[in-house]
Amino acid sequence: MNYTLYCLEFINGVHFGRGNLDSSEITFHADTLFSALFQEALKMKKQDRFLKQVSDGKIIFSDAFPYIGKNYYIPKPMIAVQTEDESKQGDSRQKKKFKNLKYIPVSTLADFVNGTFPEEHMEDMKYLGLYDMKVSVGIHGMEEPEPFRVNTWNFNTGTGLYVLSGYENESDRELLDELFEGLQYTGIGEKKSSGLGRFIYKVCKVPEDMMGYLKKKSEKNILLSTALPEDEELEQVIKDSSYLLIKRSGFVDSSEYALQQMRKRDLYVFSSGSCFAFRGRIIEERNGGKHPVFRYAKAFFMGV
Repeated sequence: MNYTLYCLEFINGVHFGRGNLDSSEITFHADTLFSALFQEALKMKKQDRFLKQVSDGKIIFSDAFPYIGKNYYIPKPMIAVQTEDESKQGDSRQKKKFKNLKYIPVSTLADFVNGTFPEEHMEDMKYLGLYDMKVSVGIHGMEEPEPFRVNTWNFNTGTGLYVLSGYENESDRELLDELFEGLQYTGIGEKKSSGLGRFIYKVCKVPEDMMGYLKKKSEKNILLSTALPEDEELEQVIKDSSYLLIKRSGFVDSSEYALQQMRKRDLYVFSSGSCFAFRGRIIEERNGGKHPVFRYAKAFFMGV
């Protein structure tokens, strides 16, 4: 499989949902990206081709992760490590920093596994950007205007998010390029009608160290996308694995699906950073609407 990076430089703030408007994540998951790209494919009448290539595993993509300058970050692997510096093993301050660590530079992965993770990278995310709160007003018919708060994340200059994509051939890469080209004007996340979530994208070369891990065959693999194995695989997959389950929900982003906006069924998936190996799947649901809705739960792995 071939790999490429899509670097997203956001023009305005972003709001990636936590279930309410007054709090926001700083990244988004692969299923959110799939839904957004599928909407762009619908506009271009290329939804059948896109769905088939993704379902067949010929196009895969990761969650979105931060980049700062030329440092690309991946989720902290869910594996037990022991620091080599015995003087720091009982350091509660050090342990708290390590516990709160969410992302590590891919260039430090070997150090992390060996227990020699550089302390200077413990608080890198403070250079990524800042939260902001904006007040908007909702007007519903003849009712009194209702103010509400929207929490946004604003990236600093030279920072943003990237998505790793795997593809079988150049025609698949060209299709992804087309979809990202359209999506950058539509935006991703919530409150797109207010200008949030719009970005400029660049196709970037995958760094050599990252490519080495992507090509590596390993007993331990880091999951880089939210994913879910087939039901019959589940019992075997979780043996000797370390993982975190997260709930994915939200609303169907289609004006043709139903007369009113419909919620998706809650879906519990493995979080990126979990460690094991399986292919994952595309999940189809109708939930009373006029057409099927597809949920992305394919696995994107990196060897350790």
